[in-house]
Amino acid sequence: MNGQIRTLSGTRWCIIQSRYAYRVSLMIAVLCALVMPSSARAGMTSHQYDDGVSNITLGPPDSFSIYGDIDMLWGNYFFAAAPAERITEVSFGLGDLSADPTVSIWVFDDPDDDADPTNAVPVFNTTMTGTDLGFGFNVATIAPTLVEGGFFVAVGHLAQLTEDEFGDPDYPSPARFDPDGRADRSWFFYDSDIPEENLAGSGFFTRMDGPQVPIQGAFAIRAEGVVVPEPGAALTLVTLAGWLVVRRRPG
Repeated sequence: MNGQIRTLSGTRWCIIQSRYAYRVSLMIAVLCALVMPSSARAGMTSHQYDDGVSNITLGPPDSFSIYGDIDMLWGNYFFAAAPAERITEVSFGLGDLSADPTVSIWVFDDPDDDADPTNAVPVFNTTMTGTDLGFGFNVATIAPTLVEGGFFVAVGHLAQLTEDEFGDPDYPSPARFDPDGRADRSWFFYDSDIPEENLAGSGFFTRMDGPQVPIQGAFAIRAEGVVVPEPGAALTLVTLAGWLVVRRRPG
């Protein structure tokens, strides 16, 4: 009789354990259902307006020679995937460069997300040696840089004034662009020294579809990043972990 009681008791314990395992499995299934939508969005992103055939380059006009060397900044305005992104790579095509081929790479975050970078705030910058690779791209791997909503990715270069073979003023044309690309999201700036903290204070700036631009197009500047996952997924995981830890084993 005692043996039967032990057997029945063991059977009851196995049933309870099975129900507990089922409950855990069910909770994990619910967790997956909650987490998967966020996880699916937390992937790599790529931003570009050119089609890879950026066969025109832009530089200061010769009439600017009265100002000497011209500091240039040109770039594309993009919108980050929601809720935010961390930009990890910037690639860009170049035309001919000055004797000093140094270029600067900038990422600006726009507080009002209005597709106008003139009040955007610089959140990353670095320099590197640029190269005219034709249709190829210079690639800069950057420290992960957080952007939300609208952001502006730009390249800077000092266009040094020289003379051509006839003794006329001559500037390089470093900003490569695609005439078939989206011109209303590309901007460029000229000054003796670009005020990156206040782009609106630049001596000259315009969008690439502006009336002063003879050939419109989108700059060969691209950005890659990764979506920052929404906090809900992590919170759900922590909650489930806590439930499993505090859940007492049935007695």
